[in-house]
Amino acid sequence: MRKSAKIYYRQFRHDTRVRLNFARNYLILRKLRARLKRESPERRVVAVMLLEHLGDIVACEPVVRHIRKKNPDAFIVWGVKKAYRELVDNNPHINLTILIHCLTERLMLSNSGLFAEVIDLHFADRYCSLCRRPLKKEHSPSKISLKNYFQYGSLLSSMTQSGGWPALDDQPMVYIPEFAVRKVDNLKLPEKFIVINCTSNALEKGWPSDKWIHLLDKIKETTGLPIFEIGTETFFDASLSLSQSLCGKLSIPESAEVIRRAKLFIGIDSGPAHLANAVGTAGIILIGSYLGFGSYMPFSGGYRNGKNAEIICENGSVADIPVDRVFISVKKFLDKAL
Repeated sequence: MRKSAKIYYRQFRHDTRVRLNFARNYLILRKLRARLKRESPERRVVAVMLLEHLGDIVACEPVVRHIRKKNPDAFIVWGVKKAYRELVDNNPHINLTILIHCLTERLMLSNSGLFAEVIDLHFADRYCSLCRRPLKKEHSPSKISLKNYFQYGSLLSSMTQSGGWPALDDQPMVYIPEFAVRKVDNLKLPEKFIVINCTSNALEKGWPSDKWIHLLDKIKETTGLPIFEIGTETFFDASLSLSQSLCGKLSIPESAEVIRRAKLFIGIDSGPAHLANAVGTAGIILIGSYLGFGSYMPFSGGYRNGKNAEIICENGSVADIPVDRVFISVKKFLDKAL
């Protein structure tokens, strides 16, 4: 099959899946609205649209609590990709999770007339990572985009403003189900340990492996605390024996529970760092320039105000942060925690 034919086939397959998934969701929501109209005619169906990623969804969790506070009887629907549904399913403030295939389908649902209100937290210049179509958020209430969003504060602040809301700056929360707690119980983790995360969805955010190795060597020599690595893929060679890898072995709620039990989280700007903020574990986060932002703050709550974290910022590349600077912070936090 020629390249152009392959591209056409992938596009056709994607479009077909979008249409079928939209039809399914449309029927579910239409039946829901009819039932609510019979049972409680005044009850409003409010949709939150944020399909990905882990850190964005965790950071924007306060949105549903604000909806619930403003309208306690609202029926809240969150549209999300399948990979992140556990974050939404376990939130007690959300009544229904709708699985959406891509941003194109999100637009179709938002314009379907099925919702009393749609809070679209995507930036106006986002595009579908699958079909490459632009979001077409034609009536965006703000000029916030991927090029300037960190000029508007944290992820929560910029995304809520992008959705037409006032800027929020609340502490995010993550809701860990009992089955995840039991799964982590079975890991037989030690009473005291450190969790690290060394990878994100952007290489620009990464800290070099030689610096991680040097840091973990110093922690091992001075504290003796076991270190567990979480994430999708192991960053270190297992033969180094610097950490124990849980990468790829945990669901999102299970990762959150492991982080919650840790004495300290050390990482870069990533989804697990937002989980650490949400579960209240003290953190040290390494941040450098990103997408042209020389200095930025993705977090709200305890990681933003410094009560529960030290954000080590470098105006240049995060790779320029020295190991000793990080180790001093590690020692300071562990002296408090142990």
